[in-house]
Amino acid sequence: MTTIGANDLLRVRVLAQRLGTQHPADQAAPGAASVAASARHMLALQGQDWRASRWALGVRTPGSTVADVHAAFDQGLVVRSWPMRGTVHVVAAEDIGWMQSVTHAGPLLGAPKRRAHLGITDAALDRLVETSVEALAAHDSLDRDELSTFWDAAGLEWKPNWRYHLVWWLCQNGHATFGPIGDGGEPRLVLASRWIRSPRLISGDEALAELASRYAAPRGAVRATDLAWWAGIATADARRGLSAAVEGGSLVRLTLEGARGAASQLWAGPEALDAAGDIPDWLALPAFDEHLLGYKDRDPQFDAAHLGRVVPGRNGVFRATLAEHGRTVGTWQRGTRTKDGVVVTPFPGARVDAAALRPHVDRWTIFHGEAPVPITLQDA
Repeated sequence: MTTIGANDLLRVRVLAQRLGTQHPADQAAPGAASVAASARHMLALQGQDWRASRWALGVRTPGSTVADVHAAFDQGLVVRSWPMRGTVHVVAAEDIGWMQSVTHAGPLLGAPKRRAHLGITDAALDRLVETSVEALAAHDSLDRDELSTFWDAAGLEWKPNWRYHLVWWLCQNGHATFGPIGDGGEPRLVLASRWIRSPRLISGDEALAELASRYAAPRGAVRATDLAWWAGIATADARRGLSAAVEGGSLVRLTLEGARGAASQLWAGPEALDAAGDIPDWLALPAFDEHLLGYKDRDPQFDAAHLGRVVPGRNGVFRATLAEHGRTVGTWQRGTRTKDGVVVTPFPGARVDAAALRPHVDRWTIFHGEAPVPITLQDA
């Protein structure tokens, strides 16, 4: 078992994600396949903010554009769905089914209570699901509004506040997923069994070990509590999966120097300590990025004293962040006025070098096909 120092933990985590440096797709030209390789490498990336999820793929796929991300969706290489925790993520298409087989027990357990609150009876649910599957089978893709017109045509009674739950239920149970990009610029619903051409067929302990391995490898050294939180599974199951991955050779155990008990036990990919390359000097990361949300314990890359600046109101909505050598030092956003360009708000006591940040903001504008924008610094 290898011992790792606290000072090395940040480096291992950032390099494992290959944020803006190298990743498995580097040998191929930028394009849809490279974007899909980045998604596959990360296993899943937060996807509730559609624009942010596109940049989460872009920042990990050097040279890519938003058109490449859209092409990856249009070609059925990646999908947007609910693989775990009842939270939207972007995943490689072949992974969504087996991931849900491991993680969906928790979200499904709470569904009846939610339906009771909304007033959805079991009979109404069955009719709506049946009608939805028939509509998706008869069409290449549908958006939410189009899907609900079929409910009306079938004479079904439903309320507007039901629709999110019904679409979630369809996706959570593997009936549907969000695939190709529509005219409005967002993924459209498709029949999962038809759209996902080569699903991975694993389940049980094999799927649990795959989840543990694929989660930990791109996130560097993690604890069992990190995996349990991220996947929404029991800590005991997380430990079982991590142990199975070690036995299979896809992960190794590490010990954190100076820590005790469970806090000292870490898991990582075998190559994590030998990762080549330097941590990028600056990173302009999207909202909800895995750099922070990929872990329950974010201490190596984030000072929790600044949580209110990243999640104002503690409402679960994470702002886009800036990282200096992997450490989060501020937030950023597009300004409300054109002349403001990108507005950067450093944390108190942090200093942001706008000139050093320039190439990373330029990457963001190039990804979106936009002209360079100014960088405006404002006080915390």
